[in-house]
Amino acid sequence: MNGSSPTDDSPTPASAEAARGAALAVAVAVSGGADSMALLWVTWQQAAALGLQTLAFHVHHGLQPGADAWPDAIEEECRRWSRAFPSWPAIQLEVARLEGRPVRGQSVEEWAREGRYAALVELAGRHRVGLVLLAHHRRDQAETVLLQALRGAGPQGLAGMPRLQWRNGVCLARPWLAQPRESVAGLVQSAGLNVVHDPSNDDPRWARNRLRLEVWPVLSAAFEQAEAALATAAQRCAQSLELIDEAAQGDAQRCVRRTGDKGRSLVVDVSAWQGLSPARRSHVLRAWLRELGMGAPSALVDRVSQHAFTSQGARRWPLDTAHEVRWYRGELSVAARREAAGATLQENNPAPQVLRLNRAGRKQLPAWSGSLVLRRAAAGEPGLDMALPLQLMVRDRQGGDRFQKAPKSTARALKKQFQAGGVAAWDRTGPVVTTLDGAVVMVSGLGMDARVAVAGGRWVLQWEPLHAAGVSLATALAP
Repeated sequence: MNGSSPTDDSPTPASAEAARGAALAVAVAVSGGADSMALLWVTWQQAAALGLQTLAFHVHHGLQPGADAWPDAIEEECRRWSRAFPSWPAIQLEVARLEGRPVRGQSVEEWAREGRYAALVELAGRHRVGLVLLAHHRRDQAETVLLQALRGAGPQGLAGMPRLQWRNGVCLARPWLAQPRESVAGLVQSAGLNVVHDPSNDDPRWARNRLRLEVWPVLSAAFEQAEAALATAAQRCAQSLELIDEAAQGDAQRCVRRTGDKGRSLVVDVSAWQGLSPARRSHVLRAWLRELGMGAPSALVDRVSQHAFTSQGARRWPLDTAHEVRWYRGELSVAARREAAGATLQENNPAPQVLRLNRAGRKQLPAWSGSLVLRRAAAGEPGLDMALPLQLMVRDRQGGDRFQKAPKSTARALKKQFQAGGVAAWDRTGPVVTTLDGAVVMVSGLGMDARVAVAGGRWVLQWEPLHAAGVSLATALAP
């Protein structure tokens, strides 16, 4: 993922509450291949001795024609084990099937990996299991380090796969990261385990397969200790990464004045931010994006960290296909991507609409990428002194529009009010709401006009952009 790595997930539990009330069971991610079946076999024996239930979580990616038969093969092998050890609790197999396909710019490998982890966490939550074991071994770790290095990854990528990582309070654990591949293969043979062969593992179109099939035999012949050395390098990078993260937390404490929107915005001290080197700024950015549960593409982090911000400048950078990072007046934020104000006004040019609001609630206005919200005014809050139903006009801004911010202030042009209020260009794309005879009632980004919002008024109109409502951003932030 453009230099990001599996270590982007939190190395500590998101919440201690998530582990409370967990079922007396342990789960193993099982593809049906040799490594995962070996781990399931060992886990089942140890769990049975402790009186724990063993769950096998299988994720069907829908990429192989023969994959429909794999759950049956796994289940039959588990039944065979149970016949041999009838006093042990039977293994319970749970299958999840991935839906959809990779989005633009996303590889099949990345899509399958992220979808698999999300499915495992969802299955764990459904069964109230706090621990899911993954069968990655030392060779897998060595391959990961090499692949990340070839992608130009930094310490985050070169640290490889973490032993423990948490997603939504579920611990994904890799107990065999220090075990050589030969030990796992020997266990499969000695135990006589029946395993599934995935033909995609022989397809050199995938980067890991090319490395495994074509590069690794040559590398290990030339450097016998390559697997152990690369795994050790990953461990040392992970240790260094802990120091980097600690330094980033200290820099953030010095630079960040406050956070908002559930951590999705940072108001920073511009002089303190500029006093950091680009490298230190990049680590603050990475830590922030990881805390949000989002990837931290190296190209994006490099561009943002190297930009010479000013207290008045406005910039934005695409984060992924649906979101962007924004800078405006000392504030960094992550929000859903929307068209620039000029593009909305000049290209979309939505037609004016007459709205009839019969009751409090939310009226979606897709042409302006948001919703108009009508609610009752709180005690002492200015509101509209109008009776329901309200008939209002919703339209784009016009050249002669003026807005009055406070009761005794002067009505000024919208551009000046936006500038005075620190409203960035991307937050000026919503509509203007007027009465049917043209009096301005509300302007998105500014609020209700003081000429109509009076003490004792009953109703308040608010504009809720798509990204503020969390329609797409919340989905992307879900682990």
